[in-house]
Amino acid sequence: MTLLHYLYQFLAVMSIPGGHVNVLESVGEWLERNGECVFATDIFNYGLEKREPHHRADWSYQGPFTAKGTDFYQVVRHWPGETLTIAGLECNVRRVVLLGENRELPFTQMGNRVALKGLPETAPDPVCPVLRFECDREPSMYLGGGMRTPKVPHPPYDPAASDIQL
Repeated sequence: MTLLHYLYQFLAVMSIPGGHVNVLESVGEWLERNGECVFATDIFNYGLEKREPHHRADWSYQGPFTAKGTDFYQVVRHWPGETLTIAGLECNVRRVVLLGENRELPFTQMGNRVALKGLPETAPDPVCPVLRFECDREPSMYLGGGMRTPKVPHPPYDPAASDIQL
């Protein structure tokens, strides 16, 4: 049975207002298309105060990352338009796939930067598009920088002393 089928069974026995049913159906359909970026994945972000072994990446304005094996996923909440660039990768990308459509996307990688060009101007998924980056090894990402605030433990990517003097 599919996840959507289970959702319909659940909704059949629950008393849920109509508008909420539409939202739950939409989420269920999104999970059918993109669930691999959620289920059995690892956290793929940074720790604010110390770098833990499972904190292998930085953040992105476009949306959060998850990872599984040698793949990482970006849930693109803020669609960038025709070009998306990710920097700080400490691995080589072999392939980029738009989940939901299972369509391979052209990309270029120069050093630690990956650029996807020629993307649709508007988001190709009505809820939230997901990109799968297939890499040559377990992915990690390091962007560095950030504001240095006094009297606060510094994140691992900013070992320098504070810029702000109190």
